[in-house]
Amino acid sequence: MLKYLLAATLYFAGALTANAAVISIVSMQYSAAQPIPHIHYEGDTVTGDVETLRGIYESFVKCRIECLGPDGASTAVLTMSGPGGAYSEGLALADFLRQNHIATVVERGAVCYSACAFAFLGGSGYSSQQGMGTYIDRQIEPGGIVGFHAPYRDEASFLQALEERGPGELMGESRDSLSIMVRELVKWNVDPEILSYMVGMGPNQTYDVVAADDYYLIRAALPPTPARAWITDLPEAVKNVCLRLLAIDSRSDPLTLKNIIDVPWQDDIGTTEFSGTASGYHWNDNVLDIGGCGITAESMATDGDYEISLFWNPGLDGKIAGGTSFFNRLQGWSSAGPGRNPLKRILQKGPMNHYFLPVGVPIDSLDLPGEVAILDNRFVTILPPLMPVMDSELEVVVTTASSRISHIGNVWVFEQTGPKLLFQSAVAAPGTGVTYSNDAASEAGFIRDGVYADGTPFTWFGFASGDAAAVVRVIVSHADGSPATAEETALLRRIQCAADFQGLRLGC
Repeated sequence: MLKYLLAATLYFAGALTANAAVISIVSMQYSAAQPIPHIHYEGDTVTGDVETLRGIYESFVKCRIECLGPDGASTAVLTMSGPGGAYSEGLALADFLRQNHIATVVERGAVCYSACAFAFLGGSGYSSQQGMGTYIDRQIEPGGIVGFHAPYRDEASFLQALEERGPGELMGESRDSLSIMVRELVKWNVDPEILSYMVGMGPNQTYDVVAADDYYLIRAALPPTPARAWITDLPEAVKNVCLRLLAIDSRSDPLTLKNIIDVPWQDDIGTTEFSGTASGYHWNDNVLDIGGCGITAESMATDGDYEISLFWNPGLDGKIAGGTSFFNRLQGWSSAGPGRNPLKRILQKGPMNHYFLPVGVPIDSLDLPGEVAILDNRFVTILPPLMPVMDSELEVVVTTASSRISHIGNVWVFEQTGPKLLFQSAVAAPGTGVTYSNDAASEAGFIRDGVYADGTPFTWFGFASGDAAAVVRVIVSHADGSPATAEETALLRRIQCAADFQGLRLGC
């Protein structure tokens, strides 16, 4: 099991060097919005990566589909960075991620190219809500890059294959590879408009996802943060949403429609059938035609739960009828356009903030408050608090400035320090799918003892001191799946009682 716990503290930052992938467990609480295990993937995509990931997942991710309630969540987050590699392994990784409802994230400063990018597309979550089930959950932070190109051979292997097998067979292989790529992209619900971009890229080129319209085309999202952190001018934000709705309606790329709305904002473009008046843009009066796009007055008064639609021009009743629509929800499901299958429509949990951003502009260059909100959500601080004092017999395996993983035999300890939000999000995390034998919390600490659905015992506790916090998760994990012994269960209690964070201790 130790081979799964290699350090992953530095992120791949640009050069396409060949490094065998390192896959590692990082923490048990990725962010405030996603208080679930964090696994990191970095380096070349090679045969065997799926099995390595499976080993880590089965050893340390104990809350599976039974923990994912109607509100929707993922079982774990996989942060990714790598130059590419084995195309077939990338597709297999994507399948594994979807099957196990693991979200994918490419963080600031990371790049995920080629086979890594195809694996990224498998990021998924699950909701037990009727009609939902598995849905897409793949995120890119501003300053992170996901890059695609068509499958190809390097020059040496191409010339060797040409000599050994002839041009006809080699051309057939190329057709087959492109056919598989198109089939897989359709499977992962990317927009058809993206296919020509990817196929047109040469061996040393990539189609990079950096602008909001790129996010739209591959159905990726910004990490969940308040909509207000991304909107500096609401009329302009509504126009940007309208461009995406026009792209959905006309099955085109938003970039080609960048200048199509050339009329000024109007505070009242008409009365809708069901939602009162709307404000926005009106560009023609043609009968039986889409004549405008706007936001309902009722939703405009909210803090981000916006409803924006293309509108058909008034009929005999004098009211404008809604066409292709966008629903932004700070909590719940955001969506754009029609469709029922969550894996085949434009839908995500939480706000769809990239829809508010301008077309054709790299998101990172906009320098919006949302970028800081992402870091805050991930508990990023300039000077993380020091780790708690723990049981002296613990053997440390991996440590970073804000996390530490250690163990005594099969008892594994995951520590994390950060701002008070770390403590608050742990306390607020739902207890779906687990059984607690002890659950107590105060302003300065909390403790939860219990078992996961598979019988694995755990203790989970934390401390808050001013704006500093520490959260600790301890689990028993046997590589062969055997149950915990009485001695291992007793060790959970011993580790609890030894923990000391800035003078705070549990009442043992």
